[in-house]
Amino acid sequence: MTLDANQILALAPDPASAKAGSQLATPRNWSNLGGSDAALWGECQGSGKTPYRTQIDLGGPAFKCSCPSRKFPCKHGLGLYLLRTAEPALFGPADEPDWVRDWLQGRQVRQDKKTAATASPHPDAAAQARKREEKREDKVDVGLLELQTWLHDLAREGLASVRSRGQGFWDAIAARMADAQAAPLARRLRRAGSMLYQSGLRNAEGIVANELASLYLLAQAWQRIDQLTPELQADVRALLGWTMSQDDVLRQPAVADRWRVLAQSTFDDERLRVRATWLHGASQGRWALHLQYAVGTQGFEQQLAPGTEFDGDLCFYPSAYPLRAHIRRQEDARPLAATLEPSDLDRTLDTYADALAVQPFLERHPVLLGGLVPDDADHGIVRDAHGRRIALHPAFRHPLHLLALSGGHPLTVCGEWDGRTLLPLSVWHEGRLYNIDSDFV
Repeated sequence: MTLDANQILALAPDPASAKAGSQLATPRNWSNLGGSDAALWGECQGSGKTPYRTQIDLGGPAFKCSCPSRKFPCKHGLGLYLLRTAEPALFGPADEPDWVRDWLQGRQVRQDKKTAATASPHPDAAAQARKREEKREDKVDVGLLELQTWLHDLAREGLASVRSRGQGFWDAIAARMADAQAAPLARRLRRAGSMLYQSGLRNAEGIVANELASLYLLAQAWQRIDQLTPELQADVRALLGWTMSQDDVLRQPAVADRWRVLAQSTFDDERLRVRATWLHGASQGRWALHLQYAVGTQGFEQQLAPGTEFDGDLCFYPSAYPLRAHIRRQEDARPLAATLEPSDLDRTLDTYADALAVQPFLERHPVLLGGLVPDDADHGIVRDAHGRRIALHPAFRHPLHLLALSGGHPLTVCGEWDGRTLLPLSVWHEGRLYNIDSDFV
C-alpha cells in the first residue's frame, strides 16, 4: 500500500499529532529501518534510553508503537509512514524481526477468532437480548407518548412562543427521552432547541419545524411498528437508540467491491469522538457509511484515508435503504485510480426521492455532485451547471475555501443532502480529492 503525505496525515487523530509526525519524518530520528511486503518498522529515539519500536501493518494500515502515547496512530507511526513515502530507499526488503512478526501473527489470530465468533453465536444470547428489549420497549412506549403530547402542545403554541423560555425548555423534554432510553431523541431535541438561539442561522424556525415533524413521524411509526416491514422496523429501532453488535452485522451477506474512500469527518458526540467515512463502490455504485467511535485521545481501530481505495467486503446494517456498514475484509489499499463520475442535480433529486420512498426517516443521503460553482456574492449557496441555487448546510464553515479552490470554475463535491441543503465533505478538483475536515482545518 502506498499513500501520499496528505493521505497519511488524514489518519492522524488530531492536528497536533499530524504536526509532530511530520517533524519526525527525517532519517536522523530513526534507526533499524526496514520493510517487507506486509509491514514497515523502525526505532525512534525518544526522551528515554530505549528507542521506541514502531511498526505498521500495511494491509490496514494498522499501527503499533512502544511509546506511552494513547493516541492512535501516534506521532511515531505517522512519522515512520511519512518517511517511507519521502525516502523509500531507506526501507529495503528485509526479514521481519521477531517483534514485528509476532505482532503480525497476533493480529491474524485475533482476526481468525473474530471470524469464528461471528459464525457461531451463543444460542442463549438471543433470548437474553430479547428480555432486555422487552423492558426497554415499555420505557420507550411511555417516553414517546409524552413526546407526542409535548409536540401537540408546541404545535398549538407555535415556535415563536418558546423563544423566551430558553434552552431549559428543550433540555427538560430531552432529559425525559434520556430517561426513556431513547438517547438519540434527547440529542436531537437539545440540538433543535439550540438552533433557535444561534444568531446568523438562516431560517432557524423552518429547520427546527422540519426536525420536530420528523420526530413526530418517528413517534407515530413506533406506535405502528408491527405493521412495518422488518427492514423499516430496524430503521425505527436504530433511530431510537437500539444498537446491533458488530458480530451480528458481520453475519450479514457481504458486498464485495473496490471501495473508494471519498469523504471523512470527525466530530464529538457527548463523551465520544466519532469518525464518519463515506465509501463508494466503484463497480456497483453503492454508498456505504462507516462509523467508528473512540473515547478521549484513543485512536480509531481501522484507518481509512480519504483519496484512497481498497478491495474489500462490507456488511450492511439491516435497513429499508442500507447505508451504514462494517468492513469485513480490507485489502490492497492504494490511491484512487480513476476520475470520479459525478451526478447532476436532477439525478440526485430523483435518487433522494426514491430513497425517501422506502425509508422516510432518512437523515442524510450521500451525493457526488458535479459542475458546482460557489457564488461569490452569497457564500451560503453554490450553483449547478444550469445556474440553479443550492443552499449550503448551516453547519458548513468553509465556503471561502470552496470559493478559493474553485476560482470560478466548476467543482465536484461529495457531501450529504438533507432534502433542502448540501453539506460539502470533500472536493474532487484537478485529479485530487480534498477532504474538508482534514485539508481545510
